[in-house]
Amino acid sequence: MSEPVDTELRIARLERSLARHRAGLAALGLVAIGVAVAGFAPGTPNVIEAHAIRIVDAAGKPRILIGAPPPAEGRERRDGQTASIVVLDDKGKDRVILGEEPDPRLGGKSYPRVAGAYGLVLHDQTGSERGAMSWLDNGRGVIALDRSGGDAVAMIVNEKSGFAGFTVNYANPVGKYAEGIRLGTKGDTAWLSLEDRADGERARLAVEGAEAPRLITRPAGAPPAP
Repeated sequence: MSEPVDTELRIARLERSLARHRAGLAALGLVAIGVAVAGFAPGTPNVIEAHAIRIVDAAGKPRILIGAPPPAEGRERRDGQTASIVVLDDKGKDRVILGEEPDPRLGGKSYPRVAGAYGLVLHDQTGSERGAMSWLDNGRGVIALDRSGGDAVAMIVNEKSGFAGFTVNYANPVGKYAEGIRLGTKGDTAWLSLEDRADGERARLAVEGAEAPRLITRPAGAPPAP
């Protein structure tokens, strides 16, 4: 007679377990329905709206600033307030800017940018601009790396002049631009140009349409070739 009793006990336990599972599933269903109703309820916001966001590190120092413009507190630079995301080092110096680019900053001083620009700007440990990937409002796209005194190498697309190519500049003081190498195309011409600081272009290798390639050189001090 013990075997039927064991069977009945097992059946009873299974029924109680099944009832508990049904109750749990019912509760989950109610929660899911509540979430769905809340999500589609009138007036529920579907975006996060804020004037600015400041992200701090474990020491409480601002490290990422987001805004239009981003918050200024904790940022060493005060004149670069554009619609952007700014990454700071632990001293508050700009290291990366993504978005609307402020005027370039070199050695603690800001200089006018040739045109408004949007892109990605890189800075060194002093907060000076050292490179960028930008599209400027004057119709020029640039990917560049800079020396401490200014432009070093750049890939350029200029919609106004039609030039697309690559330039390498001499190391010069801030504000003194001296191009050494220019390689690119314009119209049907492709060329490589070598320049010195004083006399400009000294050698050019060019191909113009179907014409034979030409190499033009001139000594230092001689007038430019026609």
